[in-house]
Amino acid sequence: MDQCTRNAFAEERSTANKAQKRKRSGKKQANMGRLKAKMAEIGEQQKRIKKGQMEIREKFEEIEFECDQLRKETLLISQQAACNQQRLNLMLKIVKAREDNNLSEADRLIQCLREGMMKQTWKKL
Repeated sequence: MDQCTRNAFAEERSTANKAQKRKRSGKKQANMGRLKAKMAEIGEQQKRIKKGQMEIREKFEEIEFECDQLRKETLLISQQAACNQQRLNLMLKIVKAREDNNLSEADRLIQCLREGMMKQTWKKL
């Protein structure tokens, strides 16, 4: 082979190599484009997930607040029921004391009832 033929083969190989490099480069760019698109999509999904988590957290905090309010109301109702029961017990004892003509006991129980009512009135203020 002479020098010309070698140069021709070298040029053909060089041209073929350049074409392959361009082809590979094009594939790499296409892959990069797809990866960028996927990354953008994943970023949007993460934003939606974060927004959803924040909404759930807010709802949970609202529910927690409502539960606390209900606990407080339940406790208050329970305390009021206990006070009402004590007053009813005193009233029943007063009625029994009067039936038995035990007026001193009835007066003492009436005084206890009045004091209990006064304490409860002061607590409300």
